[in-house]
Amino acid sequence: MEKLKNKNIDLGNDSISKIFWSYAITSILAVLAQNTAGFVDAVFIGRYIGPEGLSAITLIMPVFMLLGGIGTMVAVGGTTLAGIFKGKENFEKSNNYFNVTVVLLSIVSITSTVFLLAFSGSFSSLLGASGVVAELMIEYSKTLSLFFLPFLLNFAFLFFLKLDGKPVEMVLIVLSGTVINILLDYLFIGVFGWSMKGAALATGVSQLVPCILMIYIIMFKSTWRFSTPVFKMKEIWTMLFNGSSEFLSMSATSVAALIYNVIIIKRIGFQGVAAYAVALQLTTFSTSVFYGFAEANQAAVSFNIGANKLSRVEGLKKASIYANLVTGVILCIVTLMFSERIASIFVKNQATIMMAAEILVYFAVSFILSGVNITVATYYTAVNAPVLSGALAVLRSLIALTIGLLTMPIIFGNSGIWMAVIFTELVTIIVGALCLRKYPYGS
Repeated sequence: MEKLKNKNIDLGNDSISKIFWSYAITSILAVLAQNTAGFVDAVFIGRYIGPEGLSAITLIMPVFMLLGGIGTMVAVGGTTLAGIFKGKENFEKSNNYFNVTVVLLSIVSITSTVFLLAFSGSFSSLLGASGVVAELMIEYSKTLSLFFLPFLLNFAFLFFLKLDGKPVEMVLIVLSGTVINILLDYLFIGVFGWSMKGAALATGVSQLVPCILMIYIIMFKSTWRFSTPVFKMKEIWTMLFNGSSEFLSMSATSVAALIYNVIIIKRIGFQGVAAYAVALQLTTFSTSVFYGFAEANQAAVSFNIGANKLSRVEGLKKASIYANLVTGVILCIVTLMFSERIASIFVKNQATIMMAAEILVYFAVSFILSGVNITVATYYTAVNAPVLSGALAVLRSLIALTIGLLTMPIIFGNSGIWMAVIFTELVTIIVGALCLRKYPYGS
């Protein structure tokens, strides 16, 4: 396998600004394109099916996040170690991590699909849904579960193509999925009236097509080679341990979302869940941008850690932190100015729009700090410090948020439910700053 030195981007020698912006712009576009599927679904579901449909996807999403977290653990662990060994110019071992990652992801995906098909009917009552909302949840989850394999493979393939110096190809492929999703959502929901099944089918196909295209790129236009992997338990455990922070993060987020849903249903009702779903869509958009800046550096940081070029690692880290801080301020201002207009994109019910606009005010303030917190946790994954990354992720996604949810409503009433997100980001950024000062390059 040839040395990782693409004619456009050399991770070990090109300027920090060239690497950062080349990957940042394409990474943001790629992550946005990936998450646009859920955003577009929410728009069509909210306007054609109503608040019940938004409530359904909000209630079932923690289950998908939990299962997806297992796949993410494999993908992040495998791609990070593949990048480190490429930086060390151990190409054989790097490529073996690629193949091990693909096989393990396939196993996780198929198992998750079987699990969802078997138990989708049990989730509705467990998650507090009933009536129409429960029926819509089952319809959506059973259909979307059939496409778990391309979802998880796409996540890994994006990182492997970044490591191969192909950010432009990556974005074009992902954007093709976004276009497919928009067209199929209109066709399946707006024209054919297939309701939640149509939304899930549109999302699934929009992931399947890019997956096929990325397999073609990898097979014929990259340095990666599909081959029979050599499985060594020690290396697999290293992969899983390194990616465990991402699993903990998504698991913690899933649990926190369940807690959020229970509290909202108890204190406000299903209209509150629908309004919260609108706020979640904007949060997903902002988080996509933040992760785009954070993950733009992941391949470069892993490569330069492997090559022991610590000054470059420091420069990449600072670029990502500053970019996310500025972006957070901009997103906060825009959200505060247009909260009602944003909410009206998703729903027609005026009461739901007003409630969603109120929730967006609190989430907007949290944007200022959330990008920096995402950057720090992602950075520690890239430098192979999963304990630090996992600790920060769990603190932000579960511990601090749960404390906020238990205390803020007591002090501020129902508004405290939404103030908990601000409390969470404040606690996390303090702990993150202390970690960066004590462990600048990981533990």
